[in-house]
Amino acid sequence: MKASELIGSRVLALDTAKICGIICDIIPSPDYKKIPAVEVLMEDENDCEKKYLELKKCMGFSEGTITVKRASDLVMCYSAPASSPINLPAYGENGENYGRVSDVVTDDKRNVIALNVSEKSFPPADILSYSEELIVFRLPGSKTRISKQKKKVPSVCEKVKASENQVSSVVRITEIGRYAFLKGKRLGEDVTDLSGLPFAIRGETITDETIRLAKEKGAIVKLTMASR
Repeated sequence: MKASELIGSRVLALDTAKICGIICDIIPSPDYKKIPAVEVLMEDENDCEKKYLELKKCMGFSEGTITVKRASDLVMCYSAPASSPINLPAYGENGENYGRVSDVVTDDKRNVIALNVSEKSFPPADILSYSEELIVFRLPGSKTRISKQKKKVPSVCEKVKASENQVSSVVRITEIGRYAFLKGKRLGEDVTDLSGLPFAIRGETITDETIRLAKEKGAIVKLTMASR
């Protein structure tokens, strides 16, 4: 399975027979060798904007829809030791600019097989280092190793509780790219603001400006649900 197949998929709760939301990003393990969870944009505007879902709780996946047994399987807090690699700038250890990570390929047990960057593909073993800003890959045959100092990783809840003044520029950069998965998709229906006025029309291609307007008008969930 690919991250691109997961992202944009609807989450269907079997106990409520309702679409809870849409998967907007993946959450990797600290070593980038597994994808244990995903971020979900909630459809209910009275609910929080985003929740988290452990993939081991998924019942099935078919044609862009993931099923879970209970709506409560989506939780508000999840310890996220590593940021999503999707859309991160990628470099080689000598400074080669490879572009951006476009996809992550996994097996049926959610183990990462490869990270796709433009026309290149790298196994997790080729990752030299990474941060919330970018990812660096080893060159073929390289023996370079970098040991990292251990540090306490805050949970998602702790990050949310931090004041705006305490949020680093790195986190803000990540926030800007959160909805990058919507760019380039087409709208299957009109998208309206809270007053019912359309600001994006069926058939249009979603751009950065469309996403900005949706955030500004409190309609990012509607935009996501209307994307195809």
